[in-house]
Amino acid sequence: MAYPGTSEHNMGLALDIVTPSYQVLDDGLADTDAAKWLKDNSYKYGFILRYPKGKEDITGVIFEPWHFRYVGVDDAT
Repeated sequence: MAYPGTSEHNMGLALDIVTPSYQVLDDGLADTDAAKWLKDNSYKYGFILRYPKGKEDITGVIFEPWHFRYVGVDDAT
């Protein structure tokens, strides 16, 4: 949970992409076909997976396979 006013969502930089079967904080989303497609293609549209698995010590945030941030095509590739 971000402090008020500090969320990337509030700044318009991020969005959560989920499937109809998604449950809150469900990292099983990463195993869906939709998530696999996003992993393979989101960079082509300027998006990155913001909080990847195994980077919790760097980001300070749990793995969030649904949270994508727009950084632009050049920076995403």
